Amino acid sequence: MADNNDLQQEAAFPQRDLQLHSIGSYTLDLDANKHTSLEATDNEADYMNFIHGIVHEISTQGGRQFICNSMHTEVINIVSQIVNNDIDFSEVEAIADRLLRIEVEAQEKISRLGKQLHEGLLIISHITDRNVEKIIICKAETLSYIERTTFTQQDGFPLKKKIFKSVQITFDNDKNIEEIYVNDINESISKYWWDTFLELAKKYEDEENTKKAFSIIESKILNIIRKESNTDFWNLRNTTIHYFRSNEEFEIQDYIEKCLDGYVPEKEDLDIEKFALKARELPTKFVFDPQFSLVKKAITAKIKKTISLHESIDLVLKGEVNPGTIESARNGRQEKGIFIKTSTGFDEFGG
Repeated sequence: MADNNDLQQEAAFPQRDLQLHSIGSYTLDLDANKHTSLEATDNEADYMNFIHGIVHEISTQGGRQFICNSMHTEVINIVSQIVNNDIDFSEVEAIADRLLRIEVEAQEKISRLGKQLHEGLLIISHITDRNVEKIIICKAETLSYIERTTFTQQDGFPLKKKIFKSVQITFDNDKNIEEIYVNDINESISKYWWDTFLELAKKYEDEENTKKAFSIIESKILNIIRKESNTDFWNLRNTTIHYFRSNEEFEIQDYIEKCLDGYVPEKEDLDIEKFALKARELPTKFVFDPQFSLVKKAITAKIKKTISLHESIDLVLKGEVNPGTIESARNGRQEKGIFIKTSTGFDEFGG
């Protein structure tokens, strides 16, 4: 365990005022049902940079917001006492004990399904980030590899870090818990992590998140696009409705990649990248979670039924259309049109 009171990591984090006060790290061995504390000194630069990089990455993220069920639950009680200087930081070892016990139980349950938990490295840190005091708890990746000179198996930490699960707990000036953000590399946040281990409750329910996320995307992204291009508005609105109704989980970056990043606008100078960047800021600016389970019944928006193509031709949509079924196109004379994937229609028009 490294104790780095008031240690300024200016070289590692030049763009932020980030102080790392104390860091504890533990390997969890589920098979042996034991954890091992990793001791490191400041001169072990590569290892410390690995740890500090993870702490920095999590402290710059948001996440799904949770609230405490009680101030007397084990993890919440320990971190609160640490921030209030009521106990020594070494007491975080009880958090490692708790997670090991819970993960052993969780592994026994999922092993019947042929699944396995990532064991990884547990990191617990006490930091001050731009005058905000925080406790960060996370599981990061460890690797087993064959050393190329001795050809023996070794364990180590990857330079390109993978963070499996994390919780970021922020405190106000009176050292009371202010906000709690939880992240998970999986599509949905594992219940054993936020419920059994951390004993938290969701701040916003999934249905509330679903309604708000769609409403904000529509008003702050799609309706702005409508002012520039009505055709692109309808294309992206229909794609957005399809995303909300066809996926089990919402994640803001996944939405951007599937609905905005690959979209080729009808209006040639429509800056889709600008709207993608704006979409990334929506959860923070308008207070909804960037990751949650979608409640499909909460989306009552209708896909546009009839689109006028010509004074004598209308395109009638009877329901949701999968992306790629209808696409804009230009022929060899650079005349604009649409392409509809259909074998029936192809035969009807003499194909």
